[in-house]
Amino acid sequence: MARKQSLPKEPLSTRPDHDRKFYGANLAEVFRTPLYDCSLKTVSGVPDFALTRLKGGSMEMQRAPAYPEDRAMLICVALAPTPVDRWRARISGQEVGVSHSIAFATTVIDLMKPMEMWAAGPFDYLHYYLSRDLLDRVAADNRIELVDSFRMVFFERDLVVAQLTKTILSQVRNREPLNMLTLEDVSLLVSTHLLQHYGNSKGILRAQPSLESWQKIRTEEMLRAHLEGEIRIAALATACQLSPSHFSRCFRQSFGTSVHQWLIKLRIDTAKNLLREAELNLAEVGFRSGFCDQAAFTRAFTTLEGTTPFRWRKLNGRSAVTTDHLVSGELLPR
Repeated sequence: MARKQSLPKEPLSTRPDHDRKFYGANLAEVFRTPLYDCSLKTVSGVPDFALTRLKGGSMEMQRAPAYPEDRAMLICVALAPTPVDRWRARISGQEVGVSHSIAFATTVIDLMKPMEMWAAGPFDYLHYYLSRDLLDRVAADNRIELVDSFRMVFFERDLVVAQLTKTILSQVRNREPLNMLTLEDVSLLVSTHLLQHYGNSKGILRAQPSLESWQKIRTEEMLRAHLEGEIRIAALATACQLSPSHFSRCFRQSFGTSVHQWLIKLRIDTAKNLLREAELNLAEVGFRSGFCDQAAFTRAFTTLEGTTPFRWRKLNGRSAVTTDHLVSGELLPR
């Protein structure tokens, strides 16, 4: 689940090396910035996949603390263009820096390489942390040879990573919790893309067929029964007699979008039916549709429908007069 916190002003440098990984509070400690983070943990409690947002104001160039090597990859997405003189690093003795000052520029770093890093503000980054164990499982699932090294890039344009980031950005910026389904779906999508486009393996991902009709029906039934998103991709995959990675790819082929994006569509469809019932206030409609709160419901509804739930109800409700008052019903997206 997501959480937010402000880190203390004094440096934090006493954490043991084996705990100091590139996600969450450990990553935020570099510049003592507020953070948003969520992660998927293994049975031993160690994150396989983590998502961290760092945002800071104006500051002079500072050197980050030294971090131990880690069997993991880090994908850093610049949510706002980073000037060419505001970030640099030395990785395996090679000097690297900002090559393109563009929004959603992507940096891919192999954390098994020794690294020194310097950065200045303002900055706004979203980081994807992926363990090598996760990447190995996804590679095996797709029957491609294990990847022992990855190509690193710095502030380059990656349309897949940029688009994926945009699909979750509203939730991240508004510090809404990402549910289990979304985290797993994003982890599989990012892992597959990383293996396919940055790994050194000569194997290629197999062409993936669509879900069969019975698999599509079963998947929708399960998603509608778990609109809050607290269901595992593995559970959906098992019901369809597929592995999680294969299921995720088959789903995109069948529905033309990711699992977590389709879940949002199902939520909005459910909300429309509920909005026709004038006795339900908007907070209750949002809750029954699987949203964490009314503000999150209003933002998602407005994005997909181009109007707020309050206005949609006035035009489409079974009664011309709604019981919701503007003060409680019309929560505009931030």
